[in-house]
Amino acid sequence: MKKIVAVAALASVLAGAAFSADISFSYKGSNYFSSSAGNLNYDSRTDCMSLGISTAVAGAVVDFDTENGAFKQDQYYGWMNFPIPTGNLELTAGVWYSRLVNRVITDAGELDDEDFELYKPGVIKGLVGKDSDNLTEKKIAMVAAYTNKDSLPGTLLAKFGLVKSTYNPDATAANTAKESGEVTDGDPSLSAGFVGEVMFTVEDTIKLNLAVKNYTKKNFSLGLFVSPLMIENLDLTVGGTFAMCNDYSKYNSANGSDLEWSNGATEFALDLRARYKLTDAVSFTTMHNLSSYANLPSGSDVAKNREYGDNTLILWDMFNVNYKMDEKITLGCTLNMVFDNLDSNHSFTGADLTTSPYIAIKATEKATVTTSLRVATTGLRTSVDGNENVNVTIPVIFSFNY
Repeated sequence: MKKIVAVAALASVLAGAAFSADISFSYKGSNYFSSSAGNLNYDSRTDCMSLGISTAVAGAVVDFDTENGAFKQDQYYGWMNFPIPTGNLELTAGVWYSRLVNRVITDAGELDDEDFELYKPGVIKGLVGKDSDNLTEKKIAMVAAYTNKDSLPGTLLAKFGLVKSTYNPDATAANTAKESGEVTDGDPSLSAGFVGEVMFTVEDTIKLNLAVKNYTKKNFSLGLFVSPLMIENLDLTVGGTFAMCNDYSKYNSANGSDLEWSNGATEFALDLRARYKLTDAVSFTTMHNLSSYANLPSGSDVAKNREYGDNTLILWDMFNVNYKMDEKITLGCTLNMVFDNLDSNHSFTGADLTTSPYIAIKATEKATVTTSLRVATTGLRTSVDGNENVNVTIPVIFSFNY
């Protein structure tokens, strides 16, 4: 009888926990049309569905995508909180994107990256420094996060994690000679890299982020970002990224043999993002990034592209104006400009400009329809007529959040 009572009590507790959990669901369907020779063609469709369940102590998220009819699993992860004497410890495991930096995307809504935030903070096109605040990069990972809000003048969040990776690609296994019995020492081999991040926030004053990624022993990136919080109506993030990289990919040399790119390189980036709220209805957002990224050598490159430190300089500028007509309709326009090959070692082939006027209509409290007219011009050079190429894309995006 006691066992029956105990089982019933346990079932009651579990049922109560289940019914007290918060359940979330989101759906985003994106349809793309392109204009060619005056005709409007239906190009593609993508869908994203996300289901989450959480309580005060644990939670999980499962994210599924479809692309042109193909169904695939995207992000999936779970977490659990462990109260400790000072602060809180949270463990997260799965496949997901882990970012903390303020990217200043308040007005992005459901717009695609091409229509708003073309690049994430970090080294644009970087081999190692790209998206430097993204610790896990949607790889299998386990991350521990410690939070302390009580014993410091601000809030401290410190993360440390392991991310699936081949830490030492050069590792050789130990072996024993059968006849002599002599043993050759092998290299330590790990199937995970190391990541860490520290964020410190003082309310209405400042927010600091320091992110470190070390997926393999010769690849390392460090991102430092600062967000002042004391200026009214201004949302601002400035920072920089430094990376040391050695890509182990093979390339075809001039004589046709496969060689390994053994010489390393350094990468860096400077980021500035700001949003100013002019009125309750009008806001202005701007983003800028200057990056020096390392090129991966290929057989068509000249010999100097295989040398240490032969980097390419790229500049990205973004400007956005957002106007909220009322509670249901938002209008705006984004201009993205990219200038690649700005250094003296490469030939500038022209600027890439993307203009995206858009409208977002809030059909209900939980459903929104967003569309834009994306006009992308590549290879634009004032000194060369007819060098540019123009493409027009019309995304129609339906989103639902519960």
